[in-house]
Amino acid sequence: MSKINWAELWTTINSNIFLFSLTIAVLLPFAVILVGYAIHMLGLTLAQLADLFIDSWIVYAIINYLFFPGVMLHETAHALFAVLTGAKVTELALFKRDGDSLGHVNFRHRGGPILVAVQRIFISSAPMFVGAAVVFGCQHVVFHMATAPLWLKILAGYIGISMFFHMTMSPQDIKVYVKGIPVFILILFIEMLLLRFFHII
Repeated sequence: MSKINWAELWTTINSNIFLFSLTIAVLLPFAVILVGYAIHMLGLTLAQLADLFIDSWIVYAIINYLFFPGVMLHETAHALFAVLTGAKVTELALFKRDGDSLGHVNFRHRGGPILVAVQRIFISSAPMFVGAAVVFGCQHVVFHMATAPLWLKILAGYIGISMFFHMTMSPQDIKVYVKGIPVFILILFIEMLLLRFFHII
């Protein structure tokens, strides 16, 4: 059985505008889920390592209560992208214990099928993108702003760690996200075609 020559395969895909556009359009939506899962597993691994030295309930309390700003930013991200994509936010609970959930956002879709698909994709995945921006900004303050006061570095570190543990997509988020994937793939395909046709990428 011959091995796949990935470099040659990519060269073939990259040289064909339709094949390139289709490949990116199909892979990108699932890459978002994969990255989110990787972050979730990293956080889970760190929690399990901490569990070796600290009681489980303390680890749980630290992640879900001491790092409550991450929960609030998670829910705020959902709400922000709901507003930006035209959905109507009907309830926003930034930190409210309800079963396994520590917060939630209820919203109502508005618009046609294409807009609804866009809402499903971006609202459900919002904590990942907002979380990445927050974590990046916080680490910049902590490690690259030499003139920043110590209290600001401590605050930024605290918020960054809090966000890291709460920037993944919940199972419910993934269910909503998956419903929007077919239309999202079509939109991405058209966008990639245009970008490649006009030599932007």
